[in-house]
Amino acid sequence: MFNMVNTSQEIIRVLGQAGLSEQAAEVYMFLCRESATHLHISRKTGINRTTVYRLVQDLEEMGLVSRQTDDRGTFLKACDPEILTLDLTAKEAKLKDAREDLQQILPELHSLSQSNDGLMTVRTYEGVEGLKQMCWHELKALDMTLTLGSGSIEDLIPNHYWAEKHRALSVEAGYRVLEIINTSDATSATFTENEDFMKQYECRLLDDSILSMARQTVIYNDTVAIYHWRENQKVGVEIINREYAEMMRTVFWNYWKLSRPIK
Repeated sequence: MFNMVNTSQEIIRVLGQAGLSEQAAEVYMFLCRESATHLHISRKTGINRTTVYRLVQDLEEMGLVSRQTDDRGTFLKACDPEILTLDLTAKEAKLKDAREDLQQILPELHSLSQSNDGLMTVRTYEGVEGLKQMCWHELKALDMTLTLGSGSIEDLIPNHYWAEKHRALSVEAGYRVLEIINTSDATSATFTENEDFMKQYECRLLDDSILSMARQTVIYNDTVAIYHWRENQKVGVEIINREYAEMMRTVFWNYWKLSRPIK
């Protein structure tokens, strides 16, 4: 059976995507059915009369409502809805121009960003939601993430499904995951069912006597992320600075040489 209520709600939803507010869409739909005065629209829709005047003015400016006058007086009527298609086409053309203009200025923006390499940004996070946000940021890694210290995603976010989803997204992103853990933290347990993730993941062991890693540090792009999840406390810090990230990357590779593959 044809459901007018659901159909009206769907039309209002689509008109919303075209730039009309819910009330403006309701007024326009009403005028598509019949011509009316402001007062008649207000009575039939339940929208305040003053609001109806404002909505009609907005619709007139969009070319969606016009006025007709006869011996009975002046009435409002809906214009051809094809105007909405023309309006969207114009917006798409403007977006295309804006996108092309942006591409032209990107080199300049990058140069401005590089001129601030010496600046350091520090962001702090708390709780599971905070650590989730840090993990999402890792998905922006351009080539690889380098990790010092043991700890799975499940240690940070106690949700295996969420962790597997994150691993799947890292596979889609295509970056390698290299990790150094202490010998005392070595385990033979399988922590993921994602075989594609394991193809881009490599872990090595480092004796505790060389470096004891009680926290987990992840280096990627210009970011050094520090995770802490022990003692019933979940906190994290992101330090964003190219020089510091490069220094920590050098530290990682030096310890990588001292570590050994897991047999």
